[in-house]
Amino acid sequence: MTKDQTGPLGPEEQDRYHRLAEWAETADIAPGAKITKAAGPGAGRALLEAALGSPEAVQRAVGKPSLSGKGTSPTLSIRIPKDLAELLEARAELEHLKPSVVVRDALRAYLGHSS
Repeated sequence: MTKDQTGPLGPEEQDRYHRLAEWAETADIAPGAKITKAAGPGAGRALLEAALGSPEAVQRAVGKPSLSGKGTSPTLSIRIPKDLAELLEARAELEHLKPSVVVRDALRAYLGHSS
């Protein structure tokens, strides 16, 4: 027999969650409704905070922090040979780092920048 658990949320929060989930799954858009894109990167933040409960919860939910201060960090998507990928994975494991950290460190060393 397993113990009934409501998770980290209290009964009121669980009820609110279920109501929001039901609304999200059944919300209809009125015929003729005009849908427009939000005005900026912060648009919708209040809605997320209301849905998730706090600014901290939103921060956890939206993903990784920027490496460039404010705003998003530039990203690179590159193809590499399989043997180079295996070397990268081995080096990252040896140093207990993520492969992305090893790549950033290697680029800094190659390009002569320090941080």
